[in-house]
Amino acid sequence: MVEEGAKDLHSVIIACSGVLIVTIMLLFMIVLSPALSPIATIGDWDGDDYANATDAFPRDASEWLDSDGDGTGDNSDMFPLDKTQTTDSDADGIGDELDFYDQGDGAVRISITSFVFLGYEGNYYRYKYVPNPWFKVQVDLNNDGIFDLMETSTIFYNSTTLTDVFNITINVRDDTTELAFSVIAWDVWEVSNNSVTDYEVMDYWPIDGVKSGAHVIGLPGSQQWVSSGLGDDDTPDCELGYRIDTISLPA
Repeated sequence: MVEEGAKDLHSVIIACSGVLIVTIMLLFMIVLSPALSPIATIGDWDGDDYANATDAFPRDASEWLDSDGDGTGDNSDMFPLDKTQTTDSDADGIGDELDFYDQGDGAVRISITSFVFLGYEGNYYRYKYVPNPWFKVQVDLNNDGIFDLMETSTIFYNSTTLTDVFNITINVRDDTTELAFSVIAWDVWEVSNNSVTDYEVMDYWPIDGVKSGAHVIGLPGSQQWVSSGLGDDDTPDCELGYRIDTISLPA
């Protein structure tokens, strides 16, 4: 009888010890990871008046919602309903993730930096040998293959060499990823009533049958070209230097 009582007591002690060990382990786990606590979902760890169960950021008192599920709380997310964007450093309405120039109002400047008249080739005859250069810049603003912005320079009468001729600055949408443009050089023959009535295109492009060049540049970016029209069947010929640069417009 005594021996059996001792066995029962021993079993009770072992059972109690097991319960104690499990309890200690649970408490230890809850300390390390409070989310395991049975009251975790009804608590408010950060004291922002949003229960942990409904708080997307239970340990950040400044955030409690993440409507677009991008990991940035609505209170600090400039685009709380767009998971592809979160910040807008220059406050232009285009998120930094899509903004080619996120330090201000991005723009591009296209400049004609140099012009040299090279004369005529072959049997081409002209009664004058000093041109009246006139320049045109065309820009495709929305990448649809159509030049929808066109700017022309003044006419530079009787000029064979020019430096820093002409430039235009274009305020483009800051989510623009690439821009297409072309530059055309003309020799003006006649002007009537302040309008050009007679002219011809000068050749600065080294491909037969093409007198001017077109380019597509990724934004942000800067690039420059110097191109000569000598050596093909196109004339009159010139050398033209031009460039494009990403810039920031004044606030």
